[in-house]
Amino acid sequence: MKAINTLVTAALIAAPLTASAQDINFGALADDTHIATVTTGAEHGLLLGAGYDRVVTLGDRPLVVGGQLALQWAEVDVDDFRLRLGALAPIFDRGNWKVVGAVCSTVRGTRNDTARMINVGPDVAVLAGRYSRHWFAVAELGFDWALATHVTHSDAYRMLVYADARDGWYGNAGGTLRAGLQTGVSFGGNDVILRAGRLADIGGKPPMFPVYATVAYDRRW
Repeated sequence: MKAINTLVTAALIAAPLTASAQDINFGALADDTHIATVTTGAEHGLLLGAGYDRVVTLGDRPLVVGGQLALQWAEVDVDDFRLRLGALAPIFDRGNWKVVGAVCSTVRGTRNDTARMINVGPDVAVLAGRYSRHWFAVAELGFDWALATHVTHSDAYRMLVYADARDGWYGNAGGTLRAGLQTGVSFGGNDVILRAGRLADIGGKPPMFPVYATVAYDRRW
């Protein structure tokens, strides 16, 4: 039964919601900027998200802190969600050329006929490229680690598969690597940002949906 439970928890790793670095043009930011974001696209599945971020100053560098909630939108279901909280900041810059680091904590949930699952884990990313006032283009490299999952088995699972299945936390030895590009345009207090790239597990194998592509709209004030 341990193997079955491992398969159950692994199902969340392949859930349609995954963490990602926030879509922000650092070349268009000012001190104490507020940013509201809506995002849609495909990343392990179709998603629709909304978020809020704020720029604060850490020393002489901008630090963007905030969060985002995303749902699966092919069939909107509050049981399939992703909540991301984190921060990103330039770790190196020379003029308009920057290297940005991002660290997020992620909580994801999903429910199916087998179980209700809540997963927690970190996401780290590095973005490098050119950020200017009116446009930017950067490369993105990130790793989303599924650290642990809480499993609550369904009554159907207990009746049909294993009556003594144990609910609780299970460690996951998996994660998703992503590599891609971001580009966007900025005008007034608005940003339109595109992301696209490829996904792979830690063994280098592609998931069921091996590519991602999203579009985001940011409103700054």
